[in-house]
Amino acid sequence: MQNRKKLSGAAAKQIFLGEENEINILFALGKFGWLSQSQLASYCGNSVQTIRHILRRMMADNLIWTETYSGSPGVKAFALSRRGASLLKNDRRSDLLEKISTFYKSSGFLRNFEHQYHRHLANEFLIALQSEQIEFGNHMINFIKSEHEIQAMKNTANTIFQCIPDILAITTDMTLFIIEIENSSRGISQHTGSLTHWLEVFAEKYQKEDCYSDSLRGIFRELVNVDETGSIVYPDFENVEQIFVCRSEAIFRNIWRKVERITTASPNCRENISYFVMSEKPQWHNIFESIEPRFHEELETRELVEQGGERYKYALDKRIQIVKQLNTLSISRSQLAKRHNISVSTLDRWKRELCIAEHI
Repeated sequence: MQNRKKLSGAAAKQIFLGEENEINILFALGKFGWLSQSQLASYCGNSVQTIRHILRRMMADNLIWTETYSGSPGVKAFALSRRGASLLKNDRRSDLLEKISTFYKSSGFLRNFEHQYHRHLANEFLIALQSEQIEFGNHMINFIKSEHEIQAMKNTANTIFQCIPDILAITTDMTLFIIEIENSSRGISQHTGSLTHWLEVFAEKYQKEDCYSDSLRGIFRELVNVDETGSIVYPDFENVEQIFVCRSEAIFRNIWRKVERITTASPNCRENISYFVMSEKPQWHNIFESIEPRFHEELETRELVEQGGERYKYALDKRIQIVKQLNTLSISRSQLAKRHNISVSTLDRWKRELCIAEHI
């Protein structure tokens, strides 16, 4: 950081803006763990060209590290170095961060994270939501909690929601968004655990009280106040929206059917459940551009699920033929499923059904 006291006018202003941009980038990386160049541009409100120039300077100053995502077309992630984290801790906004992680260039900071694209999707969706690239009704985002932050406070999150959500957002009208990133194709029976627990609790309470409101306690410290007596006042949320971000239509259908089954006794809460369905081809930039939410109870959403079910129906002899290819062809289950336009979970289900039939 340069000494502005020796400068004046336009030069001092330029240095001030440069330092402010650097601190904004450091804060973004502290909040999300790591981000791509385009994500940093969207979050910080700068052009990609401006961010690229600043990142080069910060790399030269050893404030950040960079590494290429696995399986990406050369897309790089940026994260804090020890020096960058130290600089960030001197900024007053750092008190709002749950955990400031530092990474070491020599070991490769992405190597320890198996599900890199899942985190990339979570960060991309949250930034697009906050920057209003995604329109979701009349809601305006006030505060967000990234997957990186939630992992740092997972015990608190689990106490409140009976699960650990992927990402959270709170709107100006105190509506809470609980967002799950569904990046892998699994059968209905495999979508269990924390997601099921939260939906069941939500459905039961919504059915009884026609709303779901609870204290956010330590999740959003930005909203915590002190009353006239000096007591801490934790914020409440007025309502909740469950959002599923689905990597493909096959994943979307699996999730939709599970939600439908869980909420059978409490159909009113389905109005608060929606989906963002991505195209089959993985993208790394502007992923959610022109993707509109699909709401669980809408007729078009139900029709999409039903059409998908019809699309993947095969006669018994064809199913037997496909299952036998598992043993005769030297390809993986995912490759075979893709070849026949079915999900891996469908292929596994056919295999189980045919094995059972052989033993009858």
